[in-house]
Amino acid sequence: MTPSCPSRSLVDRHFAATITPHAERALRQHLPDCEVCRERYERHLVLASLDRRVPAMQDRLARGLGLAPPRRPATRWAGLALGLAAASAALVLLWQAPPQPAPPLARGGGVHDADQALYIYRIAPGESPRPVLDGAIRAGDELAFAYQNRRGWTRLLVWAIDEAQRVYWYHPGWTDPAATPVAIAIDAGPDHRELPEAVAQPLRPGRLWLHALFTDEAVDVRAIERGQRPARGEDIVIALDVLPEQAP
Repeated sequence: MTPSCPSRSLVDRHFAATITPHAERALRQHLPDCEVCRERYERHLVLASLDRRVPAMQDRLARGLGLAPPRRPATRWAGLALGLAAASAALVLLWQAPPQPAPPLARGGGVHDADQALYIYRIAPGESPRPVLDGAIRAGDELAFAYQNRRGWTRLLVWAIDEAQRVYWYHPGWTDPAATPVAIAIDAGPDHRELPEAVAQPLRPGRLWLHALFTDEAVDVRAIERGQRPARGEDIVIALDVLPEQAP
């Protein structure tokens, strides 16, 4: 008999874009420890890449964040993947072609096979998620993320540093000064996995460097701020321009 799990319905609701933000958070916490639900999630991902009737990734992300789905033509959408090329330590802007994942195209030309990638979405107040296509965000935006983890790292940290060396934490969230959160658990594989929370930080206009560190160590936020890095890992560094908030 095929094993079952009471939480499997959360997987179905995620891919139907009918899940609530509370249930989405519960699903993300449940997936790392449940093989049954992870396998069901993987099957849904395959179906989503083949069947246009399955809600697209940005619709599922918007639903999981409690936002209305974006208004757009009925064509499958793909965001900007920002990552490191497999054979290069330099930053490369990688584009994803719909409807199925394809080798990303670098802005300067050529094709790169990125083992790791971070997808960034900006959410202006009262609006739905939009992919960051030009390397620019606004100071009042919330940021949400998805990732690609072909090399099978088990943990991820996402933070940013501005020109004044101020540090802003996205994943893990760090709101309690007495706490010391560690790198979040992530899934392995070539598919795009959404991180469910959108985070707003008090960003200031100027240049911002976003870090996505893939590792197997439960490194904590304080160690990162002291400049300590795990012995093994991949650190994607993405330069963003923070524009002033739009006038109401």
